[in-house]
Amino acid sequence: MLADKFTWGALPPGFAQVTDGNGNRMIVRQDRQREIGFDICMNLRGKTEMSVYEGRGALRAVRLSDGETALVRQYRHGGAFRNLTGTWFFAWPPRPFRELAITEELRRRGVLTAEVFAACVSRGAGPFYRGWFVTKELPGAVDLWSAMQQGVLQRLGEKAALHAVAASIRAMHREGVYHSDLNLKNILLRQESTGVASYVIDFDKAKLYLGKLPAALVTNNLNRLLRSARKLDPERRYFSQAAWQQLVDFYYGSADG
Repeated sequence: MLADKFTWGALPPGFAQVTDGNGNRMIVRQDRQREIGFDICMNLRGKTEMSVYEGRGALRAVRLSDGETALVRQYRHGGAFRNLTGTWFFAWPPRPFRELAITEELRRRGVLTAEVFAACVSRGAGPFYRGWFVTKELPGAVDLWSAMQQGVLQRLGEKAALHAVAASIRAMHREGVYHSDLNLKNILLRQESTGVASYVIDFDKAKLYLGKLPAALVTNNLNRLLRSARKLDPERRYFSQAAWQQLVDFYYGSADG
């Protein structure tokens, strides 16, 4: 029997732990507990529909009673594990619960990221489980890669958008977070009353360090973003070297904001 701390991990303020007696566990925001349950995560009654957003697969969406939309992402392996284990995981505490804890901590510290509604796991045989993550949709937001392809970046203003992206990454690093999957699809942009805002999402495999992220890891994380950009845009049709350099200059404060 797994100890409770390995079963749940940290519980952020304002969240509740829920079990159903069938090996399913959920951490859910208390003010959303009446509407978001295991049926939403696992789509047991067909309450969700496909969303326009994608992660490692299409996200599902459900409209809540107050007009907000919840986005449901199922955890899936990438790389070599994609075909081997698919949607089954065995790391404890469960990855959805760890992602919820770090995302909520970052929001508490003022870092722009998605609001988490719930995280859910369904136990299988032995230590294996499947997981889901439920967040609040950011209306009008578009990921950075889509913004580049669809001309949204130009409509928002490329300089303002890149400045916002640099600021969001710098804020994340200031709080000691290394985003292990930092890429153009995990950065969202939208126009707000105060200007262009940038949100970093998907902290599934993020690592949290004490204090600011060390300079060497900052460089590694920015290089990780550059590699992903080159993979998505090998011909640099949408994300030029000049645009990348401007982003880096904004990050280090060596360009006018």
